[in-house]
Amino acid sequence: MRRRKKLLIALLIVFVLIGGTLIYFSTFKLKHVNVTGCVLSDEEEIRQTVKDYAYMNNTILLYWRNKFHKIKGIPFVAKLEIEFKSRDTVNVIVYEKKIAGCIEYMESYVYFDKDGIILETAKDRKADVPLIEGLEFESWEMGEKLPLEDENKFNHILTITQLTDKYSLYLEGIEFTPEGDIVLKMGDIDVEVGDGSYLAVQIMNLGNIIAELGGRSGVLYMKDFTSDDGVASFKTREMIKAEEEKAKKEQEQKEKEAREAKEKEEAAKAGKDNKKDTTEEEGSGNDDSDDEWSDDDWSDDDSDDEWSDDSDDDSDDVWSDDSDDDSDDEWSDDSDDDSDDSWSDDGDSDSDDDWSGDDYSDDSSDDE
Repeated sequence: MRRRKKLLIALLIVFVLIGGTLIYFSTFKLKHVNVTGCVLSDEEEIRQTVKDYAYMNNTILLYWRNKFHKIKGIPFVAKLEIEFKSRDTVNVIVYEKKIAGCIEYMESYVYFDKDGIILETAKDRKADVPLIEGLEFESWEMGEKLPLEDENKFNHILTITQLTDKYSLYLEGIEFTPEGDIVLKMGDIDVEVGDGSYLAVQIMNLGNIIAELGGRSGVLYMKDFTSDDGVASFKTREMIKAEEEKAKKEQEQKEKEAREAKEKEEAAKAGKDNKKDTTEEEGSGNDDSDDEWSDDDWSDDDSDDEWSDDSDDDSDDVWSDDSDDDSDDEWSDDSDDDSDDSWSDDGDSDSDDDWSGDDYSDDSSDDE
């Protein structure tokens, strides 16, 4: 009986302890989560994540659970430390991942860390995160490393961001040019640092040089700044614009001269071709005129033939003269010298063939 009482008492004590513990634990209801250390990460998102991670919404259980199994998977967060402050309040210290930069992709910004691991995408660009230009890639996946053709660019990005943080320099962006050079975007000043071989000495002296520029806007050339006593040069935006306009005018003048030279060459060539065509046409015209002349000549020959025919028709008169001449010869032989002279006078004054015939007839009758 006593043993039974002792057992009941023991069980009662256990229940009391358990009940008391539960009652005590119930007083540690999580109500407040104080978050610190957020720069890139979202404070409200972290607060809600911590509450969801707490068993029974209890601060004690939350503390011990996080002690053995850390909260993971929050964008930009490397780890969380949870400190127990009171029964209903905990303090959360956020240790963010170091974001090396972001790239613009399809109207969004893709953020990645120093190792190139993609952390998040967002429509808005976060402050103090340098925009990286000139990185070449085809695709990417969340939580995976950004696939770049030149992995050495990540090393340059990490070195630049670490050095600018060390010397408290404002870095707005980094550009990798197609020529393999690096340009630092620092507000109104673009700093050309070459291929990145001397980033340490360049960035170490960069702050003093920018301070001496007195807030001017332009381009700082530090490609040849390879030591502490290196040389840097600076050009204002106005100077650069004037040089660009001058170069543009010179280029336009060269193009104009080239066009004019080409037009002259084409005109000269066209003139030669026209002259050649004209010469060929003239030669062709001469050949045609020769043919026409031959036709006319042939026609003239025909007309000559016709004239000859007409001459033959009219040759009776001429023949009469010739006949008279012959008859003169014959008459001269038979007639006296006086009558010959008389005929000769008549023949000289009158060339009428009929007259010669009558004269010949009269002479014949006289002879009879």
